[in-house]
Amino acid sequence: MTLTRESILEAALRLCSPEGGGQLTFSRLGKELGADPTAVYRHFRDKDELVLALTDLVIQEGIELARQTLPDGPSDDWRAFLAVTARSVRTSHLARPALAVLAAARTTASPAETHSVEQLISVLHRAGLPVVEAAECYRALLDMTLAMTQYTAAFSILDRQAQEQDEAAWAVKYGMLPEDEFPLLHRSAPRLTELFRDDDTVFALVLDTFLDGVAVRIERARKA
Repeated sequence: MTLTRESILEAALRLCSPEGGGQLTFSRLGKELGADPTAVYRHFRDKDELVLALTDLVIQEGIELARQTLPDGPSDDWRAFLAVTARSVRTSHLARPALAVLAAARTTASPAETHSVEQLISVLHRAGLPVVEAAECYRALLDMTLAMTQYTAAFSILDRQAQEQDEAAWAVKYGMLPEDEFPLLHRSAPRLTELFRDDDTVFALVLDTFLDGVAVRIERARKA
């Protein structure tokens, strides 16, 4: 089999998926490709270069997913556009949790990423924010989305025993607090326990809260 850059990237994406085992190493990549792991170095200088290339693919995938949801592109509904963008970024990264752990903090500066940033700032600017404040809100949105996505991805690739230990510790710690000492935690413990691993619900809550804050900023800017 002749290795190409594309075949290596496809195999690496498979390894990063939940079905792929949740680990990306050149050793596992070589086995997946049926080739000597050193052959990968003819196409990628090191693992970091490979991760950046994979990150760019996932970014492009998230952009395409958002485009499918909003085929007409950005509209005057800035809130809907930002929400779709955040959810699409999260979905594309969580499809490969092992990569999400590595990629969430990286910047590729690729054409796809750069045009996406320009578009987000433009949408917020048209909504009424000064350019610099629009850029700040873009940065906060993406950082929040990627940080929460990385958190979810990191937990998902833990072995099941470690996951169960965490879940049990949460239920015991918060589910059995004495009411006389922690009355508010006692009352909210059932909901906190429900939310412990319901990361999608928590993400939706955080996203809505963030967008509420952006709405306040836009209204303030319009009045000014």
